[in-house]
Amino acid sequence: MDHPKRKSPRIPGYDYATPNYYFVTICTHDKKCIFGKPDQLNRYGKYAQECLLKIAELNRNVLIDKYVVMPNHVHAIIVIQSDYDLKKDIPTMIGQYKTAVTKQIRKIDPKITVWQRSFHDHVIRNQRQYESIWSYIDSNPLNWKKDCFYLFENDSVQLTQSTGNVPLTSAREGQ
Repeated sequence: MDHPKRKSPRIPGYDYATPNYYFVTICTHDKKCIFGKPDQLNRYGKYAQECLLKIAELNRNVLIDKYVVMPNHVHAIIVIQSDYDLKKDIPTMIGQYKTAVTKQIRKIDPKITVWQRSFHDHVIRNQRQYESIWSYIDSNPLNWKKDCFYLFENDSVQLTQSTGNVPLTSAREGQ
C-alpha cells in the first residue's frame, strides 16, 4: 500500500545542529492521555520526564531550558549551546528520546503505541519569542482544559497499582 508523501515540517536547508533555542512539541499517538494529569505525572509521565532530561546529560552542549510533560504531549525549550563536538541535531535527539520513552513504557504495556509520527519544532528567533514560549510552557498545566491538545478528562490510560506520581518541574527553578 502506497502512503502519500508527507511534507517535512523542518525548515528546508536549515541545520538543526546549529547553536540556537528550539521549541519542541511531541504528541502521543491519537493524543491519548497516557502521562497522568497536568499536576501529577504517572509512571509513564515520569519516564517521559526522565528521558527528556537525559538529552542534556547525553549531549554535552545541550540544555533543556524549560519543559512540561502534559497528559498527552511534551513541550520543551531545547538549547544547543555550541556545535563543538555535537554529533546530533534536534530531529535525531527527539527520535532517540521517543525511542527511549517507548522502550520504558513497553516493558509495562508491550502493545501500546506511544507517539504520533514526527514532532513540531520552532526555531526561537528573539527574546520576545523566548519569553512568550517560556510563559506558555510554564502556564500550560493551569490552562489544560483550554489547551488545543485537551480531549477528555477521562481519556487517560489506567495504570495498574503504583503509578509513581511526580510533580512537574522546570530547569529554571523559582521562575
